[in-house]
Amino acid sequence: MSSCKEVHLLWSGGWDSTFRLCDLLLVHNAVVQPHYIIDHTRKSLAHELRAVWRIRRALESRLPEFRQRLKPIHTVWMFDVPPDASARETFQALTKRFDKFGPQYEWILRFAKHFGLENLELSIESNTFQENGLIWQMLRSMLVEQNGAFVVRPDPPDPDFEFFRPFSFPLIDVTKLQMMAYARDHGFYDIMENTWFCHSPRKGRPCGVCPPCRNALAEGMSHRVPVSGKLRNVQWKLRLRKR
Repeated sequence: MSSCKEVHLLWSGGWDSTFRLCDLLLVHNAVVQPHYIIDHTRKSLAHELRAVWRIRRALESRLPEFRQRLKPIHTVWMFDVPPDASARETFQALTKRFDKFGPQYEWILRFAKHFGLENLELSIESNTFQENGLIWQMLRSMLVEQNGAFVVRPDPPDPDFEFFRPFSFPLIDVTKLQMMAYARDHGFYDIMENTWFCHSPRKGRPCGVCPPCRNALAEGMSHRVPVSGKLRNVQWKLRLRKR
């Protein structure tokens, strides 16, 4: 990857996007413009912002050209992203087919369109245990490799997947465990430990029952969930079985 290349990355302080950020900066010598959309309804907002601050501090101490290589974070409040009828229409077409397709993707698309971003990197990883994996499996079949990432092919067989045209997916074939091994091999695993993932923290710790916590437990990342979260996860599973 060229040292003068500027990559636009949606970065939340989570595991996947932070892995991509560290890989770009510390391994590939890229210039990164991070973007963060502030969701005022998210219970984990304060934790995410603290994670972003800690990770930036860690990178600053390690990267001599920090201010030239990591641009100031472009932050936008979710409610400041203007509506877009076309984005809404294509999002609704997908939600009719995939009922668990997250609403955040509609406003991420509006964000990308509003700011004229092309190839905005989304750190969707190869998550075998994802609760609604079908949409990502179908998306993967419609991607082609371009400059080390994956983008929607020029004429996808399913036109609804034009929704993903402004994005690229550098981690679509990479699992969290692979990221962990790579980060250790390349000397930035300590930075990864500053990331945050839980959507509904309990007393400042991962809850164990929100989708990211359940995925962490299923994907071999259980060390990131405290005992209290693991117990809560067992109770949640028992309640499901009784229904």
